[in-house]
Amino acid sequence: MMTMKYSHFYSPLLIGLLIAIVVSGCKNNEDVSASDEPSVSGLNVKFDSKSASLKRIQTAAAIDAQAATLVLPGRITWDEDHTSRIIPTVSGRFVEIPKAGQLGANVKPQEALAYLLSPDVGTAQTEAISAQAALVQAEKNYNRLNELVVEKGASLKDAEQAKSDYEHAKADAVRAQLRVDMLGVNSNSVDQRLTVRSPIAGVIVERNTNPALEWRADQGGAPLFTVTDPTYLWCQIDIPEQAIDSVHSGVKVIVHSNAWPQENFEAVIDNIGDSIDSSSRTIKARAHLRNVNRHLKNDMYVTAVVVSDIKAKVDIPAKAVFLNNNEQQVFVKTAEGVFTRKVIKPVASTDQWVSLTQGINKGDQVVVDGALYLEQIIEDATQQPASDKPKL
Repeated sequence: MMTMKYSHFYSPLLIGLLIAIVVSGCKNNEDVSASDEPSVSGLNVKFDSKSASLKRIQTAAAIDAQAATLVLPGRITWDEDHTSRIIPTVSGRFVEIPKAGQLGANVKPQEALAYLLSPDVGTAQTEAISAQAALVQAEKNYNRLNELVVEKGASLKDAEQAKSDYEHAKADAVRAQLRVDMLGVNSNSVDQRLTVRSPIAGVIVERNTNPALEWRADQGGAPLFTVTDPTYLWCQIDIPEQAIDSVHSGVKVIVHSNAWPQENFEAVIDNIGDSIDSSSRTIKARAHLRNVNRHLKNDMYVTAVVVSDIKAKVDIPAKAVFLNNNEQQVFVKTAEGVFTRKVIKPVASTDQWVSLTQGINKGDQVVVDGALYLEQIIEDATQQPASDKPKL
């Protein structure tokens, strides 16, 4: 009996307390939900200062632009403007290779590297001598008939034919002489001897012939000799696709080699390719440099430090930038809990930084983590009916 009285006495109080707790909990849940719900106005996303969602968004400050420095892989090659690959255009057999034709030899312009006996050369010499003899005879006939025409001892028709024969003989002689001149051989006798010469001064860095070697002009393959000036080199640099804007002709490059860690080699970019490698997504840039002490060697792998001369205003972290409708965009914190989407136009970029000349000032807070979350909020709000959109 006492238990029943106890239960009836406290039941209304317990029920009231339970109702109060439930109502309070619902109200708190509604407050939390309301504070977490961001509002969208144009390109702005606004959060309540107590919103837990703000923890999902991280920002970093824009800093003064640094020199756009890229450290890229490179490879040393011969400077093709100071290189000659020598390939005889006639077939024959090599009979002698003088000292100047030895690998590593220093040669002067037009110095003999090898001697070749060639029937083709003999044919060219024979044609040149025959053409010259035919020209002499045709000229004599033409002059004689001209004299006879004046004395009425020959017809005008014969004189015109003699003139035509003379003109043809002269053309044949010129053609034959040009042929022997191109080969660089003697046109006064038939010796079938071709002298292979170096067209430039330099060093023989490649040789693919030996005495008694039979050479065929149509066989292709490697050149007989490669002569180059090793004090002039090219550095072939691989530039990542995202850094193309940072590099242009005239930009200076500092080349480093593991073989000479204490030495810097200065180069200047003079050409940038027009196509991107489909596998590496890089573009080739070429820089020319002097190699006076000849420390750098052909095919040596190096590191190229490219210093861009683009004058940027600020740098922002590269991870703050995202692509939207073919535009590069960022979110900037414009007030407490307010983030504004902006379009940017970088003038240079690396894996870590993006350089800008306008649109963002030093100290501005750009979103580096959560930008896609903010973009999704804007997209969702844009797709809602106008009556359902939250207002600021």
